[in-house]
Amino acid sequence: MTDSQRLKIIRKTLKLNQEQFGYSLGLTQGGYSDIERGKNSVSSRIKLKLKNVYSINLHWLETGIGEMFAVDIVEENNENEIFENDQLEHLKDEIEKLKNENLRMKTEIRLYIEICSAKDKTIEILEKQLLSNPKDSH
Repeated sequence: MTDSQRLKIIRKTLKLNQEQFGYSLGLTQGGYSDIERGKNSVSSRIKLKLKNVYSINLHWLETGIGEMFAVDIVEENNENEIFENDQLEHLKDEIEKLKNENLRMKTEIRLYIEICSAKDKTIEILEKQLLSNPKDSH
């Protein structure tokens, strides 16, 4: 079973239609439908929304292992906490995904800044041309 299929299970468990559930995740009905059908993947942003809005256990979403809903347990800060190997691998994978997502977003930001700068230059050139060419009088 894929995370997209598990996403549909979450939606049905919450008794929401695609439009309602998609809206709660910041998506249109069509955008959400594309994810549920497997056309688009479940992004890190959507996963974060699922965790924050619905307390979804992301490990369950990604693997089907564990409970659908996360159980918040208040723990004391234990520096000697021991993780099992599969938990460590999952944490390493999550860190790598977050690093890649962060890099992609930083690259997009740089690209948008370059595009805005180019558009500003174009506007400046067009405004100069507009001011330097008096209107033809008819």
